[in-house]
Order: sequence, then structure tokens, then C-alpha cells
Amino acid sequence: MSNISDVAKKAGVSRSTVSRVMNNNYEYISGKTRQKVLEAIRELNYEPNTVARSLKTKKSRMIGIVLSDISNPFWSEVLKGVQHECKKHNYALIVSDSGENEEQEVENILTLRNNQVEGLIVNATSFKSNALNSLRKEEFPFVFLDRIKKENTDDTVIVNNISGAEKGVQHLINLGHKRIAIIVYTLGERSPRIDRLEGYKQTLLENNIDLDPSLIKVITKKDGEGVKKTKELLKQENKPTAFFSTHSLLNLEILTGKKQSSYKIPDDISLVGYDDFPWVPLLDPPLTTIAQPAFDLGVKSTSVLLEKIKQESKKIKEIIQLEPEIRIRKSSYYQK
Repeated sequence: MSNISDVAKKAGVSRSTVSRVMNNNYEYISGKTRQKVLEAIRELNYEPNTVARSLKTKKSRMIGIVLSDISNPFWSEVLKGVQHECKKHNYALIVSDSGENEEQEVENILTLRNNQVEGLIVNATSFKSNALNSLRKEEFPFVFLDRIKKENTDDTVIVNNISGAEKGVQHLINLGHKRIAIIVYTLGERSPRIDRLEGYKQTLLENNIDLDPSLIKVITKKDGEGVKKTKELLKQENKPTAFFSTHSLLNLEILTGKKQSSYKIPDDISLVGYDDFPWVPLLDPPLTTIAQPAFDLGVKSTSVLLEKIKQESKKIKEIIQLEPEIRIRKSSYYQK
């Protein structure tokens, strides 16, 4: 098995130069020398002992991400962005899922810390845990992702969910719809859900449309609950002419509820969904959606975290907000 001395000898450089290249420290190293070292590493199939290196340098070159619910397909695209940025900077990624359980989230954070990660990206289930407070107290590098707490004092990367809801609801209003139903999962501390509901309300009021509580359904994240509420809404005497969905999984449940109620989209009812995936245009009819910049969300949150890991001086905490866009397809149509 090759070692660092073998690599140095083959590349015709010192061991310290090999070490600097492996740690992405290219100061005073020419591009030609860097290339020679990388070629020697490849030719010798050199695999450094990362554990030994991390003990010596106190740098594991690993970060962790704690997700609230990995079953949401939205996260696969976010993780692609995180992995892209990690690979770019020669970092490994450890992924954990809390399943919207606060105790599991605390355990995940502690486990990742014990695995010597240099920083964390946290899609928080709760912002009040002792584990998060410990991270702040120790000034351990971490970034909140997708969810933001009130009176935020931590680095956070989110999508503008109020804007996303406004774009979807305004589109339906422009088509002549005034009775627009919304279905949203239980709010809790989930800022995306809170903001999408707020965006829905603001847009109606800005267009002089009264809020009708009977059109607002807050439900538990239980299979079939969205189907049930959709069917209930369509049985109302003054039923909605359009629906605004706030979650990718709800998109399908609302479609199912309408189909079971013998309503056609968009002939009878219009629908704007949330989140856009490659299969969405293949639905019958293709679904109008609010597309979140999921990949960019992953890239940006990782970039912010790696910058925090690198810097030694304290920096003012920042909130970075990315903009969603509406993709109009055939599920939304003019009210007849």
C-alpha cells in the first residue's frame, strides 16, 4: 500500500507539498506541481488515512446535514446541490433524517458531532433544543436550511415562501377565480407552511377578496387526509373553483380527491401545486406549480457553511432568501 512518501517521490516534491495539495491549500504551489501530485496519487491509488489526518489537523473534511423529513422528494434535489458543493471543495457529506421528531433530531446532531464533522446544515424540527443551544454556545459552525425561526439570529438559507404563494394565488385570481381553497399541513414551527398560508391570505386581501375560513384547511400529515379534505371542500354548497396546494405530497392527494369526486381539471376545478419535479409535466393534465430552487438551496447553504468553517473572525449572521418561480401548465384555466 502506497504512502505519502511514495507520492512525494513519484511527483518529485516534498511530503509537505503533497499534504498541502491534499488539503486544498494551493498557496505557493504552481498549477503544474499540483497536477503532478494529483497524477501521482491516481497512479499509485493512494488513499490517505482520513482518521489519522483528522486527529492531527483537527479537520475531518466532513460536514453533516440533518433533515426534518427525507421522505419529501424535494430533498433529493437539495441534496444534489449540497453534494455538488461538497465535492467541489473536497468535503464528504453525512446525511441524517429526524422524521419530524425533536428527540431524533437532537440524537442526530450529537451523533454527527461525535463523528467529528466540521459543521452542520440543519433543517430544524424545533429551534428550542439544547443541542442547538450548545452549537451556538460553542460557536460550532452551522446553518439553518429551509426553515427560519422568529427573531432569527443564526445564518439561514431559505426560499421566499410568501412570494411563492403570492405568485400561485395571483395566477388563479388573474384567471377569474375568487373562491380559492388552500390545504396546508399543521403549522407548528414550520415557517414554509406558515409563510405559504400568509402569502395566500395577503394576496386575497390585496385583491379585495374576503377570506373565507371554510376554504382554509389545516390538516395532519396523515395518508389520505388531503384526499378527504378535498372531497369535503367539493361537497360545499358554495364550493371552491380553484385549489392552491402547499406541498408536493398534497398535490397528488388533491388530484386524487378531485378524481374521486368526479371533477375534471381544469374543466371543473383549477389547481396550482407546490414543487416541481421531472414527472410533473407528465401528469394528466400537466400541473401548474411553484418551483423552488432546490438545487441552488443546497449549493448556497453548503457554501455559507464552508465559509463559516474557513473563517476565524466572527461575521454578522445573514439570512439568504432565494426566489421561487411559477411554471404555468394546463391544470389552471379561466373560470367558466
